Amino acid sequence: MSPSRENLGLVEQLYATFVRREIPAIVALLADDVEWSEPDNPHNPAGGTRRGHQGFLEWLAIGRDAEDILTLDIHKMLTDHDTVAVGGDMRCLATPTGKTYESDFVHLVTLRSGKVLKFQEFFDTHAAAEAFRP
Repeated sequence: MSPSRENLGLVEQLYATFVRREIPAIVALLADDVEWSEPDNPHNPAGGTRRGHQGFLEWLAIGRDAEDILTLDIHKMLTDHDTVAVGGDMRCLATPTGKTYESDFVHLVTLRSGKVLKFQEFFDTHAAAEAFRP
C-alpha cells in the first residue's frame, strides 16, 4: 500500500474513533509529541495550540464542556507523502450561550511513522466568536 493510501486510512480511522468517542483509541493514533491546534479566539475556550497526549486530552475536555458538534460532514480528503487535508462543513452549538454557528472547515493532519504528529483546524473564527460571545 502506498504511503498516501496509508495516510488516508489512518485519518479515516481518526475520524471514525471521534464519532464513536473512543478516547483511548484516538490517543493511540497520536504521536507522543502531537501538536493539536485550532485558531486562537478570545471567546472560544478551546482555541490555541496544545502539545502531547495531555494537551490533546485538555483540548478535548475543554471542548466537551464548551461546545457540541451537531454535524460534521467531510466532503474531501487530499493527501501527499505526509499530510492529509480534510475539507467539509460543520454546525456547532456553543453551550455557554446556546447559540449555534456553521462553518466550512479544513483540517490539516500531518503524519509521522503511522501516527498523527500535527492536527491543525481552520474554520470561520468570526462565526464561532459570535456564537460564544455572551
